[in-house]
Amino acid sequence: MGGHHKKNLRAEKAKVKLKGAKLPKGLNVTKTDFKVRKIEIRAQLKESFLSASNGQRQLNLKEALSRLKHHNLKFRTDALRNVRDAVKAGQAGHLIGHLNELLQGIAAGALDIEQEVRRESFKTLDVLLEGLPVEAVVPFFHIIAAYLRCAMTHVQPSIQEDSLLLLDVLLQRVPSRLLAERSASTIISNFIDMISRTRHDTQHTNRLLTVRLGQGQGQQTTIKWRTKVLLRLQQILSTLLQQNCQSDSRARTAARVVHYDVTKVQHYNVLRPQLVDNRDLYSILGERVRKAENEQLLGYVEQLMPLLHDNWIEVRPQQQQLNQLLNGDAAGSLHVLLDIMAQLWQLVLQYEATQQDSTQELSAWMRQTYAANFVRIFLKDSNYPYQQMPLAVNQQNNSKKKAKMTPAAGGELCIAQNLTLVQLVCHFWPQPDDEQRDDYGCLLHYINQCLRQLSTLTTDEQLRLVAALRALLLDNGAALLQLQAHQMGTAMQNCIDAYVDQQYTTREGVATKVLNLLCLIVQRVELYNGYGGKEQFTKFLSYLPQLLLKPSVADVTLTAMSTLCRQQNIVFMTALVESATDVFANIERLLVTGGSSTEESRFENQKRILNLFYHARNCGNASKLQATLKKVERNSPESIASYLKSIFIYE
Repeated sequence: MGGHHKKNLRAEKAKVKLKGAKLPKGLNVTKTDFKVRKIEIRAQLKESFLSASNGQRQLNLKEALSRLKHHNLKFRTDALRNVRDAVKAGQAGHLIGHLNELLQGIAAGALDIEQEVRRESFKTLDVLLEGLPVEAVVPFFHIIAAYLRCAMTHVQPSIQEDSLLLLDVLLQRVPSRLLAERSASTIISNFIDMISRTRHDTQHTNRLLTVRLGQGQGQQTTIKWRTKVLLRLQQILSTLLQQNCQSDSRARTAARVVHYDVTKVQHYNVLRPQLVDNRDLYSILGERVRKAENEQLLGYVEQLMPLLHDNWIEVRPQQQQLNQLLNGDAAGSLHVLLDIMAQLWQLVLQYEATQQDSTQELSAWMRQTYAANFVRIFLKDSNYPYQQMPLAVNQQNNSKKKAKMTPAAGGELCIAQNLTLVQLVCHFWPQPDDEQRDDYGCLLHYINQCLRQLSTLTTDEQLRLVAALRALLLDNGAALLQLQAHQMGTAMQNCIDAYVDQQYTTREGVATKVLNLLCLIVQRVELYNGYGGKEQFTKFLSYLPQLLLKPSVADVTLTAMSTLCRQQNIVFMTALVESATDVFANIERLLVTGGSSTEESRFENQKRILNLFYHARNCGNASKLQATLKKVERNSPESIASYLKSIFIYE
């Protein structure tokens, strides 16, 4: 090795040495007098960065999307939080161009094996859907719906359970129209599969309830799981009802279209309005695949009604038990079961109301198939009215904490359940006979109790009470007056007294619904006379003109007043003439709700009010009415004064 080193030294010495003069001092200093140009990052490059909190470095969008699929739990959760923080910071608009990949990555978290990732993905999706406009989400909604269906049908029970949280996000953030059109039928089928399975025997039903085995095995776990699933099913059905109501309102505002029928006398418009197809591309392309509306409703009823009956048979107290009070789980389950049945009936009745031939085949089939079992299971074999076991103090505190997460059980008196049951019995038995006399007597006795204790009812319970009163007093009134005339008269008197005394709350339009119900009843001569006529309705008819002194009046109420005048109802017309001075003074400020608000329609509504006095001009004090007319000529606009004068002189 020493010889080799010496050889290298000789080679180094043999090299040519390039020696030159040294540089002067100062020439080896870096020059700073050069010009620079500012580097600008373009906008699309800036937008791809996501802000990070807690002092962490920023992630660009591509890196965040890749981390959503990372094998490490912390990387996946951090990526979801970064996206959520970016949306909260106001960068949601910057993400619209990448929604396909972003929603794919976030929605895939619903199938993650780790519960923390699933919960973080739901939170991120909630914030993202809240920050984005609906038009931006519509083209990619099928991605979220596909992952929702996969989660609902997953083999892991924990993923199935968390899929309900994803559905809660969609119910809160996605419009009901979009959810109803795109995925309602599929989601309902998945709900049914979550609590039942197909049975292959020859029994009357084709589904069988399943028992959920998991943490805390036992009957209570199964009941709570079914209630959680059925509660979301109730919310999906409510979206269908909202969509149908919106469609009906649009159809009513459109011009009238009459289809030719050789068997009927028909009246046609001069011009047929141009039909505009407002459906989106998804609806047009999927039209052939989707079933008809009546087939869908038939499928819902066939699958759900037997399951709801079987569920209550398992949950309800056994007949041999001395204490027939319901526990908390049974009361909550009953609440959801009855609400779902009521929604099914509303869907069926809405569908039948839109049919031109006024068919009632679907409702008749429901009564023929399920009426006997329903009444036997929920009414005859049970201790009606239902009541819940009183809760201990510590249980009450725990129930208040969980109130937002569990369905309302209707309180210890189960008022909501009992009132919904009244409405359902009226749907199943619209034409009762002597066999149902005692059953309806029990229901009417309970309704009268609720009317006497109206001030203790909540707004939701009063809404259910009004729906039950409509089914009893209006829809089934003619038949029930033949069976329970005394109790029907008592219920009508209590209803009128409560309305005139203003015991109904004005929240959620409860008082308005009661007024509309009473107006519909007094317009039907057979019901008006059946309930007692003048003696029964004097208090209400005398109060009715006072509604014209308020800032607004409903169009339905004004129509009822016109009908009463044409029927020459002396009680109402006398009260109207006595209030004539105040009515004329308020007519310019009075608004008629439920119609158009143009200036032309406003004057037409004023003429409708003035037309009431054409029928009532011969009632009351004629000299007082003439004095009122002169006062109107001095103080009111010429259009109103001249029209009223022409009414009084017209023969």
